[in-house]
Amino acid sequence: MSGGTITSDFAMLTAQLLEILRAHEGMRVFSPRNEAGEVTEHVLLPKASLKLLDAAEEYQKTGDFKKVVDSVEKMDDYDMMISGRVLQEILVQAGLAEAHHRLRTFKNSVSSEVQGVTNSEDSSVVSFIGTFEKLVQKGIKPADICEAIINQKIELVLTAHPTEAQRRSALKKHEQMLQQMKVHDGKEQLTPGQLAGLYDKIKAIQWSCWRTNTVRRTRPTPEGEARNGMLVIEETVWKAVPEHYRRLDRCLTRIGASPLPFDASILKMSSWMGGDRDGNPNVTWEVTKKVVTLLRWRVVELYYREVDELLYELSMDGEVNEEMRAEVDAVSSMWTASAPGSKVCKPDARSGVHWNFHTGVAEDEPYRRLLMAIRRRCWRTKVSMEALYMGKQNDPDFEKEVITSAEELARPLEIMYRSLIEQGDEIVANGRLLDLIRRVRTFGISMACLDVRQESDRHSEVMDTLTSFLGLGKFTEWTEQERCDWLVKEIESKRPLLAPDMPMSDIVKEILDTYKIIAELPSEALGAYVISMSRATSDILTVCLLQKVGGVKKMMRVAPLFETREDLINAPKVIDAALSVPWYRNHIEGKQEVMLGYSDSVKDAGKFASTWELHRAMENLLEVGKKHGVQITFFHGRGGSIGRGGGPPNFILQAQPAGSLQNGHLRLTIQGETIGRHFPSDEVAERTLEQYSTAVLEHTLAPPPLPKPEFRAAMQELSDLSAEHYQKTVFKSDGEIFVRFFHTFTPTSELGQMNIGSRPAKRRSYGGIDTLRAIPWIFAWTQTRLLLPVWLGNGLALQKYIDAGKLPLLQQMYKEWPFFRSMLDLIDVELGKSSPMITEHYESKTVQQDADLKKLGAELRAGLQQMIDNILKVKGSSELLSQEPNLKAAIAMRKPYLDTTHAIQAEVLKRLRGTEGEVPAELRDAMIITIQGIAAGMQNTG
Repeated sequence: MSGGTITSDFAMLTAQLLEILRAHEGMRVFSPRNEAGEVTEHVLLPKASLKLLDAAEEYQKTGDFKKVVDSVEKMDDYDMMISGRVLQEILVQAGLAEAHHRLRTFKNSVSSEVQGVTNSEDSSVVSFIGTFEKLVQKGIKPADICEAIINQKIELVLTAHPTEAQRRSALKKHEQMLQQMKVHDGKEQLTPGQLAGLYDKIKAIQWSCWRTNTVRRTRPTPEGEARNGMLVIEETVWKAVPEHYRRLDRCLTRIGASPLPFDASILKMSSWMGGDRDGNPNVTWEVTKKVVTLLRWRVVELYYREVDELLYELSMDGEVNEEMRAEVDAVSSMWTASAPGSKVCKPDARSGVHWNFHTGVAEDEPYRRLLMAIRRRCWRTKVSMEALYMGKQNDPDFEKEVITSAEELARPLEIMYRSLIEQGDEIVANGRLLDLIRRVRTFGISMACLDVRQESDRHSEVMDTLTSFLGLGKFTEWTEQERCDWLVKEIESKRPLLAPDMPMSDIVKEILDTYKIIAELPSEALGAYVISMSRATSDILTVCLLQKVGGVKKMMRVAPLFETREDLINAPKVIDAALSVPWYRNHIEGKQEVMLGYSDSVKDAGKFASTWELHRAMENLLEVGKKHGVQITFFHGRGGSIGRGGGPPNFILQAQPAGSLQNGHLRLTIQGETIGRHFPSDEVAERTLEQYSTAVLEHTLAPPPLPKPEFRAAMQELSDLSAEHYQKTVFKSDGEIFVRFFHTFTPTSELGQMNIGSRPAKRRSYGGIDTLRAIPWIFAWTQTRLLLPVWLGNGLALQKYIDAGKLPLLQQMYKEWPFFRSMLDLIDVELGKSSPMITEHYESKTVQQDADLKKLGAELRAGLQQMIDNILKVKGSSELLSQEPNLKAAIAMRKPYLDTTHAIQAEVLKRLRGTEGEVPAELRDAMIITIQGIAAGMQNTG
């Protein structure tokens, strides 16, 4: 393996970090002034922190965790806070080493043509060329592979779920570090001076991270979250898209297929940041309007820069095709006539200040003449978006030239492309111009299309207000049939429904104003309208009516979101009823999007039941679509952790039934800290896009086989058994002992102090676990290494089957059924991060002398061990992660530092719970820092 190993990279980074920290061991620092104007002097790196590192390294060698615990218990609050920071930075170095090594492993595997789903080091090493060649070996023609790629539509939807524990300022520095690690791979070619300079750069980045406060003092705003998402897209995906297409072209050519058409559009970026108002009162209609405006403003600025570069490249004169000649003549009217022989397309006082070609271009340069027109439209669109964002009046002349559809920009670019090809200039056409065309086809008029999401109960509040004002009674008290009949009648009616003098609450007014803003925004800047907690056809029709009431001409497509186990079971009935409504079936024109919730279904019934009900829901919804002649597109609400539907694309798509990726369409969320893992750099972004594309391609052309009837029956029984035990334990425990255990044992209350998202942890300000969002639910169990949502109930269900002599059946299911194999392999990966020892240590610090809670803790740890034992029996393995040696090595590499961070957090929890009155700032920050450190060490939060 060229370039080093994950352990050598981690050793190098850790050595550099500790060297720069020890060099400043005696440095004195002052805390910010408090309200009284006082400052406190501290040692930057206390000796206690260095001693703790020594104890952690000894723990790695001897396994003596007690010395680590003893060292922590002797620390004061400040020493724990600083020690947590040191450990956090070490765990961040481990994450960087792993990210870099995964990319390096992929490159080396592709270079040596070691392809396939599994690899000696990394199961995610799957590439275009390897997948193409495997499909060809299965008898699939290269032309069919090319056609399947052309038909793909992979849409990644960035969401601002509160799981990104790292601040953006730190993430930016991590991107810089990855670039330095690429240089380090070639250290043998560096001179001693160059190598010393490289290490200085690495230490400078590490020191900058160390001196940056990782504790957010305020919550991010929804607009701030959107800006962060936009920055990720610009810095990584924008750069990765052209290379993604080029790699596809090269690999298709290698198997004898044609490259992709120049106007192929197989990727799309969308976002919820600034549009997701479900349970988040901070997302208002003003926020949505501003975010869409920002997204349009930024992408047109990037287009402007590319056009400016093309003005230099496309300097050709002479003949063009007729189509190009007509287009140049058509845009000539945009400019003031010039004297014969002088330059044309001269920017005037109302065309802005431009650095390049500010005096115009030569009359015999047709490509430049057309590009000048495109540049002016880009500039005027940018100025118009700035005015709109600032709430100023826009220039009417500018408004006429604002770009409102991707076709307005793609069309002239593609005309130039075809002309260049016809004139024999294909080498130029297939350069920057083709890259820009493909970017326009990917991003359109916005950096990302914005979805809007709202909870169904909020819509019902609007309808209750409306029908009560009209003297029709409460909408929510009608039968479902009465609601649907009335909604369709009002949708088809030509008379206005909303009276201007109707009294309404602030919430109702906000929702109605949102629809008015949707009406004002270009339809291409918007995506789907997602209805969370969808339970009835009337939920779908209500959104259609409200769009009409708001004046929306081209309605957003409506995507009902089914989240709980019960809702997933009922989803086919709801969609069947909706498609049976003639108006609605005609309105959707043969396409219906359905969103599936992975998080809430796991929180509601456990991993086995959630995974199976999602699988069955997709099967049944596909049948409903077939019945009505409607194509069902699934929108997957997957989280970062395996407990919320996360995992490598080639694993997670195996759990989907054949036909669930109709025509290669995949839409899924990229949530929270997963964004940083998928898009830390443009190279990793390219790899991410390749992973999803190959997974979709293989599922489309070589779909998983249908399971045997006995497999389905067994999975249904396992699902029912596990769900029954899960729900009895979580929601129906005697005296709500489980609720007490959860709030006592986990740092759930402390998570709210982290300021990692603009959205509250609960949909409602009241209620217990049932109202808690799935993200903090899984986040809390991840912090304590019990990882309960991914295994509770499953081990018991497997045990009952094993006790009944059905182990051979389970082993056959694992061997022959991709769904079952994928599910168990993903759980295996998550269990590999669990630690009964750490869990027991938390109990000793939190539940203390409460006998009932201690008994429950012991039962849960026994349940975890039961799941580990049974999954190994089914897989025929002797240990967890036996198929993932690279991941296993990464976990072992982190273990001493991660476990030591847990020791600090458990001690902090004990002190917090025992503190009366105001909590010391150092103790509060120590809690937040350890949460961030554990998230970095576990490589996921929620």
